[in-house]
Amino acid sequence: MKKIRIAQYLLGAALMTAAISPVTVLADSKDIQVKVDDVSVQFPDAKPFIDPSTSRTMIPIRFVSEKLGASVEWDGAKQTVTMTKEGKQISLKIGEKKAIVTGKQITFDAAATLQNNRTFVPLRFVSEAYGAKVDWLATERLVLITTNLPGGTGTSGTTIPGAGQPGTTNPGSGNTSISGVGSKVGVDGQFTVVAPSNPDMLLPKDPVTEPAIEAFIASLKYENGIVSGKIPELPAGHTINFHYKDTSDGKWGNRANDRDFNNLKPGDTFSAKVVGAGGYLSFGLFKGAEGKNGVVVNLPDMTVEWEAKR
Repeated sequence: MKKIRIAQYLLGAALMTAAISPVTVLADSKDIQVKVDDVSVQFPDAKPFIDPSTSRTMIPIRFVSEKLGASVEWDGAKQTVTMTKEGKQISLKIGEKKAIVTGKQITFDAAATLQNNRTFVPLRFVSEAYGAKVDWLATERLVLITTNLPGGTGTSGTTIPGAGQPGTTNPGSGNTSISGVGSKVGVDGQFTVVAPSNPDMLLPKDPVTEPAIEAFIASLKYENGIVSGKIPELPAGHTINFHYKDTSDGKWGNRANDRDFNNLKPGDTFSAKVVGAGGYLSFGLFKGAEGKNGVVVNLPDMTVEWEAKR
C-alpha cells in the first residue's frame, strides 16, 4: 500500500540521515555508495536509487558487473543485457523480473528497468546471479558486496539486505512476545507483525535497543478509533523520534490529527485519533544523531513493520 511505503520512507529518513538534532527529519540526499571487495564502484552518469513503487534498491548493472570481472553487452533491438564471466553467461531483459543464469531461470521481486540509457536491476540480482554476499549499512547508505564465496550461483551462502523474516527475539514488557512475521502483538494481540515493505533499507541489528522497541509495541492498544500506548524505558544515551501521521485523505502535508510525541519521557502515555483511511505511528530510537532502531505501525490496518534487522 502507498501509505505503508510513505511510512517506511519517512522513518528511514529520520533513522538513517545524520541530523542537527535527533528529532530532525531530512530527505534522502546522500547518494547510495557501493563497494565490491572494499573497492568503491564509481557511477559516472547513473547512480543507485530506491524505487518508490517497489521500495527496492536499484543499481546500474554495467558498473557493478564490470567490477565483479564480467563483460557486459547490450542488445538494443531485444532490450536485453548479457554478462559473461569465466564462461558463465547471465542475461536479462528490460521489464522482466527474471534472468537466465547458465540456462537456469532466477526471479526477482522488481523488474529490470532502463533509465538514462543504463540498465538498472534490483540489488538482489547481484547475489542471485553472481553468488556474492551483499550487506546493507543503513546509517552509511553503503552497499558492501563480497565475492569469491563458496556455493556458486544462487542464494546459498549469501545474505540479502533485509531478506527473510525477523527472527525470534527477547520478549518485551507487557503481555506479548515478539517472534517474527505473523506474530500477534500489543494489548490483547490486536496488531500483527508483517514483513518490512522496504527490506533493502533496514538498519543493522541492534540488540541494545530491541527491548525498548518490543516494550513500545507491547503497550499499544486500539479502541474506539484511538491508538494509545506508553513510552518505554530507553537505553542510556538514547532518545526518541516519535510521531503520528494522518494520511486519511491520501495526500501528504500537515493534518489536524498529526501528533508529535518527541517531548514525552519514559513512562508517559500517548494517544492519537485515527480517522478515515488512517495513518501511521513512526517510533525511532537514536543515539546521538545515529538511528539505531525503529518501527512503523499502520492504522487502521493494525500492522507492525520493523525498521532494523532482527
